[in-house]
Amino acid sequence: MENKTSMQIMMRLRQIIQEMSRHSKQLQEKYKITLPQLICLNEIADHGPIAIGALTQIVFINNSTVTGIIDRLERRNLVHRVRISKDRRQVHVEITQAGRNFLENAPTPIHHRFMEKLEKMNSQDVSLLMWGLELLVDMLAQTDPASPSPTPPLHLIEADDDMSVPNGNI
Repeated sequence: MENKTSMQIMMRLRQIIQEMSRHSKQLQEKYKITLPQLICLNEIADHGPIAIGALTQIVFINNSTVTGIIDRLERRNLVHRVRISKDRRQVHVEITQAGRNFLENAPTPIHHRFMEKLEKMNSQDVSLLMWGLELLVDMLAQTDPASPSPTPPLHLIEADDDMSVPNGNI
């Protein structure tokens, strides 16, 4: 039973990865930008100028990959590196006007169908979905086993006994 459930979960995760990959390929073909590049460009626009290290923590992509993404975005004049002090090691990334113009016409990083369906969901279902994703990330991450699991949404804690999740654990 447990093996079958874990396999079903892994198959669903694989489906999610395939859909994200398909969307990324569509972005590449139509807009000449990958999904990770678009996500980084959006975050630089929202937080910039920003250090590459800080950007890696926001987008959950390792430092060397983000550096490569920044190189490619810089070649397209969508971002540029700026020195923020006399220390040459302190470099931040800032969006250019061309990058802002690109984002005005760029698609969303998530497929429109997903966003439309998400917006139609009630807030309790959205919080349940977020909690489930947080649990999944927590389970897959290499974290301290003694650390607490994500807290379930309030409406689950207050639900009837047959619907509640004791102590936030599954």
